[in-house]
Amino acid sequence: MRMQRRQFLRYAAGAIGAAMMCDGGQHGAFAAAGADSTIDPAKGYAVQPIGDDLYWITDGAYSTMFLVTAAGVIACDAPPTLGANYLKAIAEVTDRPVTHLIYSHEHVDHIAGAHLFPKGITIIGHRRTAELLVSRNDARRPPLSVTFEDSYTLDHGGQRLDLAYKGANHSVDSIFIFAPRQKALMAVDIVYPGWMPYKNLGVAVDIPGFVAAHRQILAYDFETLVAGHVSRPGRRADVTTQVELLKDLADAAGRAYAALPFPAFLTQHPPGRDGKSAWDLHQDYEQVLVSRMADELRPRWRDRLAGTETYLRDNCWAMLETFVVQGKPDFSGL
Repeated sequence: MRMQRRQFLRYAAGAIGAAMMCDGGQHGAFAAAGADSTIDPAKGYAVQPIGDDLYWITDGAYSTMFLVTAAGVIACDAPPTLGANYLKAIAEVTDRPVTHLIYSHEHVDHIAGAHLFPKGITIIGHRRTAELLVSRNDARRPPLSVTFEDSYTLDHGGQRLDLAYKGANHSVDSIFIFAPRQKALMAVDIVYPGWMPYKNLGVAVDIPGFVAAHRQILAYDFETLVAGHVSRPGRRADVTTQVELLKDLADAAGRAYAALPFPAFLTQHPPGRDGKSAWDLHQDYEQVLVSRMADELRPRWRDRLAGTETYLRDNCWAMLETFVVQGKPDFSGL
């Protein structure tokens, strides 16, 4: 290991500062906005120790982690926005080679920097990820060397990572990556620490599964959450805050549908008027419901989560849609 003491103290201070912003009274929009100060503009990224040779790296929009072992480095994901900076970050803390790369899921924005990693490394991911990558035929995302179905334990150089697939949520192939010794969990595109989720609840393919993923996350004994996005790590409180938001969205959607069913909207806005068919009017109907939900929820969330003005309406729409497409999510146990 060749990290200098001065570097370590600087990175540790940044990590402590991010944790303090996360856990403090103004942990939402203010913490998220302030955490970017840990990134050196000249470098374009920050690398910080989580603990016991596990490191977190971010460029302010994307984040991931890597684990240094006695036998080499295990990298998780390869966001193309980090690109070669990911390898630079690893080189800042160790001269050991990268031997493994884990894909959290197949999405371009999280693993399309993988082609920059050394040839011949072992790439691990879910069976469904392997199938999808074959169909994508994308040279930026090299194929998997090792696949698994439900779970996989990587013991390497005195370190351990537990990989698990628990069903579709953000994507059909998303996995959880857990470092038990460091009590760190990597769960990508589900929780957005300090922020309103990205549009349409993180572009989730399965909203009930997305909600269930929060229950699955909280079942882990973790202290640090590597969420794949935003400029600070998360904590358990970030997960419970987002659960509260999801419940608010679901309750508001239920009230909106109950107050104005589609047939009642068509009575007020008969098809044919203004040249609009019933199918055209369904879009108008949904936008009325979205506006009602957003107006109700905005006062409760705009000072708690950054990005509320940007993403709230899209997330209202996603929750409305899941009621009629996949069914109301199950919040039992949350």
